[in-house]
Amino acid sequence: MVAPAYVQDSYVDHELSTNLDSTYAFEGPEKVLEVWLYENENQLSFIQSSEGLRCIPLEKWVRILDLVNCKILSMKSNSHMDAYLLSESSLFVFAHKVILKTCGTTTTLACLDQLFSTINEYCFAPNDSSFNSKNCFRTLYSRRSFMFPDRQIHVHRDWKSETNLLNKFFANGKSYIVGDSLSDDHWYLYQGGKDSSTKEVIPKMAHAQTFEVLMTELDPECAAQFVTDRKPGMDDGTDEDHDLGHDMGLCTMQNSGLDSIFAPTNASSLGDSLYTADGKLLHDAFSFTPCGFSSNTMGEELGGYYYTLHITPENGWSYASFETSYPFLAEKAAVGVVEVLVRILGIFKPGKFSLNFSTSDIDTDERVKRTYCALKSCDPVLNKLGYQKLERVAYDMKHNCNLLYLNFKKRASE
Repeated sequence: MVAPAYVQDSYVDHELSTNLDSTYAFEGPEKVLEVWLYENENQLSFIQSSEGLRCIPLEKWVRILDLVNCKILSMKSNSHMDAYLLSESSLFVFAHKVILKTCGTTTTLACLDQLFSTINEYCFAPNDSSFNSKNCFRTLYSRRSFMFPDRQIHVHRDWKSETNLLNKFFANGKSYIVGDSLSDDHWYLYQGGKDSSTKEVIPKMAHAQTFEVLMTELDPECAAQFVTDRKPGMDDGTDEDHDLGHDMGLCTMQNSGLDSIFAPTNASSLGDSLYTADGKLLHDAFSFTPCGFSSNTMGEELGGYYYTLHITPENGWSYASFETSYPFLAEKAAVGVVEVLVRILGIFKPGKFSLNFSTSDIDTDERVKRTYCALKSCDPVLNKLGYQKLERVAYDMKHNCNLLYLNFKKRASE
């Protein structure tokens, strides 16, 4: 699909970037909402605009995000998606789906009415009542257990209230608490959408997958990379395409190695400029003041993919998240899922972390099965890095989706 002509290649809110102050940020774990109108872009004939959700203008996303209590710092686009870097995490808009990831005390689910009102306004013909939220192919909502649950607002104070609201919008909802629910480190997941028994003749989805790593107790020296002495209001005043927060963010990506997580295994170094600067990857990053970091990266190859990172490095509640749709299952994938995990852990050296990997067709596709099993049996590799496994949970879910959850902690020094 060609990028819509009306979409800007990039956008930056310089005033917000200059004055944003993260001094009182505290809750790192994000709320993640995925809404799939259809299974893939081949079904967009049902939508009035051939660009699907990407036809919604930026100012409408601003209005939706106002209800979530976050702002757009910047946006970049490629032929597959629009990636918005937010004051609290990220928003990815594809033709057929949207992914909203927000941290802190954001009210993610408060935007649902406005989201679907906007979708109907821009994506369907006037007076067309054929689509509503109950018709969505798939909906996912997930979050790690909060560090400070008492500070949340709206329905986000407890999981039951969140799922009750989601059930009002989406069909066939199922709720999961993954991991030890009595500990302070577990994962919540809601899945809804059309009944998987519905018989529809549609082009098959190409092994949609998500890999997420959620880390706490970051090594202090590693966390220090994401602390800055820049003060709110400071800027270098270079030109309209640059500001200090974004320029420092890109420098932080490069210095930490976050810009080359997916560098080919046989690359001469992880900082191979041919891989990160020749158009294969498009980075958007921001260093917050006095500390914190967010980034979005989009890849054009292998059918298009993203990866996103969000870091709150404060001692006592340090947290970092990594999420990607990188197609590890593709024949030409440059790096394996376990290798990427090892690289991420090497950058942050967390005391604890959990990961979740969702994919499809592990029973019918050998490449999918090998990737899934490599992660499922990664204990020996992580043991050499000093980690011990606490939990391993596997689910078979709707839409032929398989979920793997693993939880690790650093062994005490002998």
